[in-house]
Amino acid sequence: MRISFKLAVGIFALAGAVSYSVAASAEPYFNHYTDGSWTNAEYSDGTCHYYYSHNAYDQETHVNRYGDCSQIAIGPNGEAVPLMPATVVVPQYWSGRGLK
Repeated sequence: MRISFKLAVGIFALAGAVSYSVAASAEPYFNHYTDGSWTNAEYSDGTCHYYYSHNAYDQETHVNRYGDCSQIAIGPNGEAVPLMPATVVVPQYWSGRGLK
C-alpha cells in the first residue's frame, strides 16, 4: 500500500509540474482583423483570454473575458496592454523659507 501511495503522489506532482511549465512557457497569442465596419481581436496568454469586437458605424463595443485578466488592459483597437503599478509622486510645497 505504501508503494502505491508514493507512486500516486509522485505521478500527481509530476503532472502538476508539467502542466505548470507548459502554461508558464506559452507565448501570448494575439489576432487582430477587420471585417467591414467591425474590428475584431482575440488575445490569449494562458491565464487571460478575451475577445474584442468594435463596430465603427454605431460605436458598439463587445468584450468577453475568460480567466484572470486583472493584469491586462484592453487598448482602443483590442490590443493587450500590460498594467504596471504607478509611482505615487507627492509634491513638495513652498513655505517661504524653503521646500518642506
